[in-house]
Amino acid sequence: MNRCVLASLIAAPLLATAIPSAAQNTSPSTPTTLPSVQTVLPVAQPSHRNFPHTAQLGVLRIDQIPNAQINGQAIRTAPGFRLFSADNRLIFAHTVQSKELRVAYLKEASTQWLLTAWVLTPEELASLTAKR
Repeated sequence: MNRCVLASLIAAPLLATAIPSAAQNTSPSTPTTLPSVQTVLPVAQPSHRNFPHTAQLGVLRIDQIPNAQINGQAIRTAPGFRLFSADNRLIFAHTVQSKELRVAYLKEASTQWLLTAWVLTPEELASLTAKR
């Protein structure tokens, strides 16, 4: 028989008897303390996102992946397509299917497929349109 299996067969009953006896040694008047809980603080949302200077503005409509439309023109999404929400979180494209979204977007250079899109806040849209 394997030595590890044999050792575990011997050690298991010994451990099982040791645990209840250790529990019996604590008196009921002794308060049990729980480990401290770590509080997770919310991460500050970015107040300003920097978009690439080559990003274009448009209205995105996801039809059914990989098919989409930018400003009414059909476009295909790239295999690595990423869509960021207005609070800069990565979102699944199927969750906004058939909705019209004001976005800044990038196309893949060789295929001209949609590579990345950022859903814009009204402030970002106003800022970007003023710059262009």
